Amino acid sequence: MRRALLLLLALLLAGPAAAHSLRLFAKVEGREVSGYGFFVGGGRPHGAGWSARMAGLPLAQGETDAEGGFRFEVPEAVTGDVVIALDTGEGHMARVTLPPERFGGVPVPSGAIPLKAGGPALPAAEEPPSALAPTEKAPSPEVLRAIVSQAVEAEVAPLLERIEQMDARMRVTDIVSGLFLIFGGAGIALWARGRRR
Repeated sequence: MRRALLLLLALLLAGPAAAHSLRLFAKVEGREVSGYGFFVGGGRPHGAGWSARMAGLPLAQGETDAEGGFRFEVPEAVTGDVVIALDTGEGHMARVTLPPERFGGVPVPSGAIPLKAGGPALPAAEEPPSALAPTEKAPSPEVLRAIVSQAVEAEVAPLLERIEQMDARMRVTDIVSGLFLIFGGAGIALWARGRRR
């Protein structure tokens, strides 16, 4: 009985720690990476140290702003995974890995209109690409692929953010459900033990 009570007490003490676990969200917009850290139970870490590494080499570092956010630029050529780590210094740490594919692989040409939320970048021309004059060249497949990749990244980023937050909430409910299951099992065991006497 003592062992069951000690196990129950340990699980109760572990619950709040898991409820305040730190998570990290990052999105890519062109060559800029931005995001923020957040606690599963609510709140964001401000003034927490963050660092970014590409292929194991330092890329950027700093402290989160008042909203727990960070922002930095990557070089023209992304040669490996970009790993962002966040450490509050209080034992809360989080990490996210962005593979090179998230950066499009092909830079958007300087003649393209910068990507804005809600629409893809197009070559800087008076008419759409299908109506280009015979002397002008249509964008190459690689450039079009980069433009589409950036447009998809911009449109999908809010969904990824929402999924990350929902995933964090589901883990808290899983922990709470597990605790209630343990309480229920302990209650049934105590009831059965009392009936035997």
